[in-house]
Amino acid sequence: MTAIFKRDLRSLFTNVIGWIFISVLCAFFGLFFLIYNLLNGSPYMSYPLSNICSIVIIVTPILCMRVFTEERKNKTDQLIFTAPVPPIKIIIGKYLSVAATFTMAVLFMAIAPIVLEFYGAGALGQNYTALFGFYLFGLAAIAIALFMSTLTKSQIISVIISFIVLFVAYISDSLFDLIFTEENLLSKILYCISIGKPMQSFLNGVFDLKAVIYYVLLIVLFIFFTYCVIQKRRWSISKNVISRLVSRTLAIIIAIVLFIGINVGISYIPDNYMEFDATSNKVYTISDEGKEFLKNYDHKATIYVLSSESSTDENLKKTLDQFDSSDKITVEYVDMASNPMFASQYTSENLSQGSLIVVGENGNAKAISYDNIYEYSMNQSTYSYDITAYDGEGLIINALYSVVNNSDTVIYTLQGHDEQSLGQNCTTALSKGNYSIKSINLLESDAIPADCGLLVVNAPSKDLSKDDVTKISDYISKGGNVIFNIANVDSTARSIVSINDMPNYKELLSSLHITVKPGVVCEDTQGYYYRQNYALLPEVLESDVSTGIQGKKSVLLYSATAIDYTENNESTLTSLLKTSDGAYIKANLDGSEGSTTEKTAGDETGSFKLGVEETYANGSGIVVYGCQYLFNDEMDSYVYGNNSKLFTNTVTALTKSTDTDKQNVIIPSKSLQTESIMVTGAALIIYGILWGLLIPLASLITGIVIWAIRRKQ
Repeated sequence: MTAIFKRDLRSLFTNVIGWIFISVLCAFFGLFFLIYNLLNGSPYMSYPLSNICSIVIIVTPILCMRVFTEERKNKTDQLIFTAPVPPIKIIIGKYLSVAATFTMAVLFMAIAPIVLEFYGAGALGQNYTALFGFYLFGLAAIAIALFMSTLTKSQIISVIISFIVLFVAYISDSLFDLIFTEENLLSKILYCISIGKPMQSFLNGVFDLKAVIYYVLLIVLFIFFTYCVIQKRRWSISKNVISRLVSRTLAIIIAIVLFIGINVGISYIPDNYMEFDATSNKVYTISDEGKEFLKNYDHKATIYVLSSESSTDENLKKTLDQFDSSDKITVEYVDMASNPMFASQYTSENLSQGSLIVVGENGNAKAISYDNIYEYSMNQSTYSYDITAYDGEGLIINALYSVVNNSDTVIYTLQGHDEQSLGQNCTTALSKGNYSIKSINLLESDAIPADCGLLVVNAPSKDLSKDDVTKISDYISKGGNVIFNIANVDSTARSIVSINDMPNYKELLSSLHITVKPGVVCEDTQGYYYRQNYALLPEVLESDVSTGIQGKKSVLLYSATAIDYTENNESTLTSLLKTSDGAYIKANLDGSEGSTTEKTAGDETGSFKLGVEETYANGSGIVVYGCQYLFNDEMDSYVYGNNSKLFTNTVTALTKSTDTDKQNVIIPSKSLQTESIMVTGAALIIYGILWGLLIPLASLITGIVIWAIRRKQ
């Protein structure tokens, strides 16, 4: 087998065919990589790989046409098949030689994910998963084309037959989608013909064991078909011809039945046992917070899906399969065509196809409209709405909590002191998480209401009154929870604000053992700031509010102030955010002539806390942050929602109940937008022209030169 492998591999590269195959495949990959990834800034390789699948279908028959057809035409196959080597070893050796040629082209493509990581793609696992799926697709195409080359003496006919078979197998899933509106046994059998459909899971960032098994079985099946054809040629005219024909036909039928039976059988295995999420933001996987919620969820619930299982949105179905794996939650699909009035017994809403109804064991129900499963935004270039995020997990967990708890936790935001407003991202997340948001002006209230689960004092730029301080202190002494945010800039006059200018607010914080250092914190350490040295990217320390965002470069604080605390016997204090050791405070940064953010003599230097948490024995929780812009949407957009994630984590940590039934969790929607990468002009030249043009051209010229030299000899 090794000798056959070496002989055929050498033949492919002493002839021009192998070189043409590699150069064409790499040239088209380089072209699409240049267009999609380098010019348009896409971090995902699924786009160029999906586009060159059609190229694989065209060039693979050309690569395989000589493997058996040429030897049969020249009668040299008689020498090979009369050798004392089992035919199956010869076939495998020839297959591996062609597969090795394809592998060389794939190894060339395998450099691309590393290049994208260099420019900040952050999708290494997803890209290599897509490349692996493409590789399996190519190996399967080679096995099919190799079999076709055994059926004829004509290379042209071999190429044409191989191309037709591969093309039909590639597009068959689209044809079957038009025929079958619902998945059934017949559709599962016919989908076994499609060689393109299993690859889609890999291109979407899912490592699919079902697809791996499909491609391996397909390769084995067509190698067996090739073996049967070769064996047929070795038969001599004898009385055993008929019996051999019958036994070989029976073996082929059994092989086909086994191939279909295994693939149909594994299709019934739940996806959560066979698929592994390789996407960068884990779109198809329940988050750690969601798993913790389900672990503590001690109630039975049923999720009704208002569509048949086969027509359910693919992303939503993957999420539902994971909920269905819980022994407390059942997922049932309801065909609205046969049961149009089903939803009316639980809700008066007019729900669209694909919507969900979550029903608790107590009979409480909450509907989730399919229209809310995805988030959309206007594309200014096309004037159409694009899908930007998927929110299936968050909405389902919200509904599971809601059917057990009929009342929302109330959050009050303090008003009357020119406070900052919470960004829409924060308020939307709270609303989704069964929180009611109300505003309160303490001039109009005798005390903070008893139903207040959390008070948010978000960066007032005017001082609190003594009466306000008394009411907030009383609320905390009774076990109340508060988020304090410190302002550095007047929100109306845009002038610098110092905590020293707000003595009552300063006194309140001091009573809580919190000290605010006046001035703006700046960074002198690369990696701890974004563009400007006062746009901080602090380290997010391990705590109950850091889930999903722990580490540096996670949240952005602009024009922040430093927080410190005094150790005491009344409370437990925890640092949440801190700068590098090279940070410094600009105490007199007021925008006047001569003021600068650059480090100068006399600036206090060191590692500063930008967020702290304080927990009291009576259950009261206090969190203080030092950035008034921390929770607005503009800051949030720079770090892909991590600022609002910090806020929702803080809210859930402070309002966490000892009653497991009332332990709420907010799961943010998962972005489906491509976060563009920025590639320099020099890189476009290097990777675009050199990689996409010169290297494939060099491969082609090398093959032509080798072929010309051999021809002269």
